Amino acid sequence: MTLHSKKLHIRKTGVVTDINLYTTIGEAGNSALAVKDGRTTVYAKLGLPTDSLASPLRVRKSGNTYAVLTATAEPVSTPLFAYTLSNEYLNHGVVGAIYGDRYASPTTFTVQANKIIYLNGEAAVFGFLQGTNSRLVLSQYTGSSINLRPNKIIDPFAANWSPPLTEQTWNDVANLHAITAKDPWLCATSYDLSRIAVVNMNNNYQEVRSYQFPTAWPAISLPATARSHGERLTIVGNYLYALFTVNTEGQTTPYSNSFVVKLLFDRAAGMLMYMKHLEVGKNALTLEHFNNKLYICCIGGSQKEGNSNPETCLDIIDLATFTKTTVLKSAGMNGNISSITIADKEHAYIFMGNYDADYTNMIGGVYHTTIANIIEPVFWSKVLDVNNSGRFWGVYNDSNHLWFARGKSIEIFPSLPVGPASSVKSFNLTNLGMSEGDIKSVSRIL
Repeated sequence: MTLHSKKLHIRKTGVVTDINLYTTIGEAGNSALAVKDGRTTVYAKLGLPTDSLASPLRVRKSGNTYAVLTATAEPVSTPLFAYTLSNEYLNHGVVGAIYGDRYASPTTFTVQANKIIYLNGEAAVFGFLQGTNSRLVLSQYTGSSINLRPNKIIDPFAANWSPPLTEQTWNDVANLHAITAKDPWLCATSYDLSRIAVVNMNNNYQEVRSYQFPTAWPAISLPATARSHGERLTIVGNYLYALFTVNTEGQTTPYSNSFVVKLLFDRAAGMLMYMKHLEVGKNALTLEHFNNKLYICCIGGSQKEGNSNPETCLDIIDLATFTKTTVLKSAGMNGNISSITIADKEHAYIFMGNYDADYTNMIGGVYHTTIANIIEPVFWSKVLDVNNSGRFWGVYNDSNHLWFARGKSIEIFPSLPVGPASSVKSFNLTNLGMSEGDIKSVSRIL
């Protein structure tokens, strides 16, 4: 759930009142006015005409008159992010969540650790929407492409996550890396099999078909020795965009260019039709969508100790023309460009880093930029330095705060900073539910 990017404006007697709109009915308190913004349904909170947050707008509902409120009446603690942890031996894992009111100070945020325990050491969590309902997929990688564990479908707003809403095995998804959904379909891809599975959410999350990269699309050819990996998916309008990485010799190195494939999504039949593709940088990790562009962080090769890859870059695809712009680091910037999150046109954050010579600490930093300046790294400003141990790194946002998965902790900043800043809330492994180990995954709860 999050605040919609637009507000409802009401003019009465020359005075304009702004009304917050929410992307799910839950955040509007379940008593809400539904409003259409194009094809998107958003919600405004309803309350009594005497409420201190009442706007001039009134609606009749079930014979009663309600005021449309300018915002939700009371701060509500809801699940904001989910995460998984693993012990150091990768034989035990747990899933938990961070709760709070995203419009309040992160100092009030709390953790509910161990929402589900007794997972294996390769559990990962992914957030999505089924219609307007927030959902999570919890996967458990087994190291096999045949002997798979069922994926757990979870309502993150439920008090208890176990038992889940349902469990389902998708035979064409091993080592799940990404999902995206548009009712009634969910699409999933995995690192090991390099396929896109199409799942019918309205039929108990059964897989209905799959597409193998690259053989499903003859316009794409790879060397016979190459091995590819499904990395990221996103739906924009009527199209699914899929990101695949490629190792030309079938091992983990060397990397060749990654591929972004544009597929027409026939939502009536749940089928994908190839349109075109673009090659982007090596070992690409992200497919961040903002304002009809895709932002792809490319490590530039394998993760090395002691230095970064000279080919690391940020590729930006303009979906209107399906052309790319490549952004390289400025002089003095260290690390591989690895993670990006965009809150709005004024607040984009990029993490770059690489491990030190003995592969103990990640060395790098988090940078702020505007969308206008994102192609000019010389204008980026460093928010914080990084020199920490751990195996999981990434920048996120909840529309109001910057979040940073910092190896073995999750840090939350008081706002969306534009210069040097410090977190005001940090959850370490013990807070999150384990005395040792590593963060395995982090996902925003939508």
